[in-house]
Order: sequence, then C-alpha cells, then structure tokens
Amino acid sequence: MATPSGALQVPGHKIVQLLGNGARSTIWQIRHLATGQFYALKRVVKREKNDFRFIEQVETEYTNACKLDHPNLRKIYNLRRIHKWLAVSEVQLMMEFCPGETIQNARPQSVEKVVDIFSTVASVLEHMNAKGVIHADTKPNNILISEEGEVKVIDLGQSCAVGTVKERIQGTPDFIAPEQVHRQPLDSRTDVFNFGASLYWTLTGRAIPTALPQTDSIREKRDHLRHPISELNPAVPPSLVKLVEDCIELSPGRRPESMKDVNSRLSLVSLTMKRKAQEAKTAGRSE
Repeated sequence: MATPSGALQVPGHKIVQLLGNGARSTIWQIRHLATGQFYALKRVVKREKNDFRFIEQVETEYTNACKLDHPNLRKIYNLRRIHKWLAVSEVQLMMEFCPGETIQNARPQSVEKVVDIFSTVASVLEHMNAKGVIHADTKPNNILISEEGEVKVIDLGQSCAVGTVKERIQGTPDFIAPEQVHRQPLDSRTDVFNFGASLYWTLTGRAIPTALPQTDSIREKRDHLRHPISELNPAVPPSLVKLVEDCIELSPGRRPESMKDVNSRLSLVSLTMKRKAQEAKTAGRSE
C-alpha cells in the first residue's frame, strides 16, 4: 500500500509506505539506504498550539522504552527532534519493523494457542512493571503475531511510570481499567485489568463492559460477567476462567497483585492443559 509521504524526510532512509495513523501521528515503513534494513517510524507534527502534548507523549514513550529490553516487546531505537523557531515542531520515533497480524484482526481459535500467546504477553508486562513502567494500553490490536508465530507487544504511546495520575482519560474503551477512567494512580494492577480484558475478548470474541464517560458524569457498569466465559466458549478450563475473572475485578485490590502473579497462574494453566492433552492422546492410542 504505497502512500505519498508528503513532506516527510528521514536522512539516509527511503520512505516505503504508510502503515497507519492515530491522534496527530502517522506510522511509516522506511528502509535504510545503506543496509536495506526496514524500520517503523512514528511521526508527530505539531500543527496547532495544543499539539505539544502529543510531542510530549512521544518523548515519554521513548524515555520509557529506553528502560526496557525484552525480545517480545517492539524495540525503539532513537528519537529525532526537528526544531522550528527554536521550538520542537516535529518528532520522529525510530522503531523495530514488526510485520504480522494483530490478534484483533486474526483471533486465534484454539484455547491452547491463546494461552501460549498471552503467556508471552504476561512476560512482557511483568518485565515492564519490574522496570517501573506501566503499558496502560494492552489490547488485542497491540499484540502482533508474525508468520513464524513470534509474539510482539507494541505501542508504548500510553505508557507511564508506576503511580502516574494522568491529566486526561487515556485508554481503549473495551479494555480500559476503572482507575484509568477515574484518573486515579496507575500501577501494575492496571496492566492486569487491561490484560484480563484482552484475554476475555480473545477467548470469547466479545468485549467486557467497562467504565466509560457519559456526558458530564461517568457511569460504571458492574455487569462485567454478563456473558460468562464458560457459556461463550466451553473449551476454556475453569482455572483460566477464574484467572480472567480475577483480572477484571473493578477494584484493583481484588485483582492479582502483579503481572508476576498472573504469569505464574497462567503458566500453571498451560502446564495443566498440556498434561491433560497428553493424557488424552495416550489414552486414545491405548484403545
């Protein structure tokens, strides 16, 4: 999908195509002229007075990424600032190019495959939290699967330090935690909720109701399990159903304390499922 790049220029690189866009940002595929290596480039241009916050958001994304190093988290290499009249007018964030499909667009049907994918995601979030960083926007559209089956967690655009109280509501409605909507301090349990909401959607194909802005007030929907997982997908084992239910508790204090706890429980679920599958296979051969 080749797309004209307009005024975008990246020294030493060729603009290949537009990959996507968001609030004041565009994502481009670019190629290094000397090595032929492909990269993804997030570009944010300040067009209006209040756009400085989008510039600051990218700078925060880069600062947080510099603290992290996990093979299943998209790498961010450098940040280029372009000045106009002594002020930053544009930023370009050079990132790892990660081809693949998001689980939003290609939802896996096997419960075993879902558990494998989310075990990797849990490992990424555990690493981030251990470094004092909250992803704050885990969702199916931010989980990429390559043709080879490699999992990549992407988009640190909403990431922040543990304990951050954001100036405005940020997050994705179907996966946002109540404390994000109410602008309360964020911690690892926020990632636990986003993770659980994403896992629920991936297992069932449906989103949970979340706390959403309603005109001047915020109405909190308390029927998170209106559609029980076991009814929507009977193949999900009870231990996994319980884990998801615990992750999407409205109160942070009722959720697993950390992604480390979630990762440990998910590993046990995976081991149990594999053992039962092996037992069933062995029993089938003996008949």
